[in-house]
Amino acid sequence: MSRSSSMVVAPVAEVFRSWQGEGLLLGRRMVFLRLAGCTVGCRYCDTAWAFKAPARVAVPGQRGAQLANPLTLAQVLDLIEAADPADPADTNDTTDERDERQARGERTPLALTGGEPLEQPDFCEALLEALPDRPVMLETAGLHLPALQRIAARCRWIACDIKLPSATGLPDTLARHEEVLASGVLDRSETFFKLVADGDTTPQELAGVADLLARFAPRCPVFLQPVTPLGGSPPLPRERLDPLVDALLRRGLDVRVVPQVHKVLRVR
Repeated sequence: MSRSSSMVVAPVAEVFRSWQGEGLLLGRRMVFLRLAGCTVGCRYCDTAWAFKAPARVAVPGQRGAQLANPLTLAQVLDLIEAADPADPADTNDTTDERDERQARGERTPLALTGGEPLEQPDFCEALLEALPDRPVMLETAGLHLPALQRIAARCRWIACDIKLPSATGLPDTLARHEEVLASGVLDRSETFFKLVADGDTTPQELAGVADLLARFAPRCPVFLQPVTPLGGSPPLPRERLDPLVDALLRRGLDVRVVPQVHKVLRVR
């Protein structure tokens, strides 16, 4: 770790180990690093509490232990290690899971999420440089092109959430998504897309998204996620689901309908 990277800090919301409940890596055990802060502010967000950094962050596996925000890179690396120790004897993995992971020569994947991680580009870049043996999935709105250009190639997977104007209240999100897609920066990793649909989502809105994805990322999986109703986000009626899927399928996209499985499992 260089001296310059060791000086980088970031507001952290939480670090923990659980199972991925969304998208391409659904069901995989992962370590989650949630950075605090997000200026998009989707009304359906289930971690809106992380829009602002908490004063302190819990240390995994150490009851009552906390660290004060913001955290240094070294502190975050220690939290990741505490959540997923390198010593197999310190984990709850089965023997087969440990053997498979060791055979691949890599650690449990890290989900770098938020908030919006790309609002902390210096920290994300330093973190990825410090984790050569741990594959990383970046979960992002995909609206921050300069930050993506710095770190996309270092991520094995990118989970790009397409932000619909109806859910964010931001009229320019699709134009910003087009800029990112047209740049080709998402081609540097294994990218998949997530679309959260609620009661206000229309087939016409999704047709515009489908046009973008068909032009720039036609082979990437697209996960249509019926909203878990939160805040001001109305539920998606069952009869509205098929027309939304059809709007994507008409452009030949690889569409899968998957709800938030971690909510069903009642885990974070």
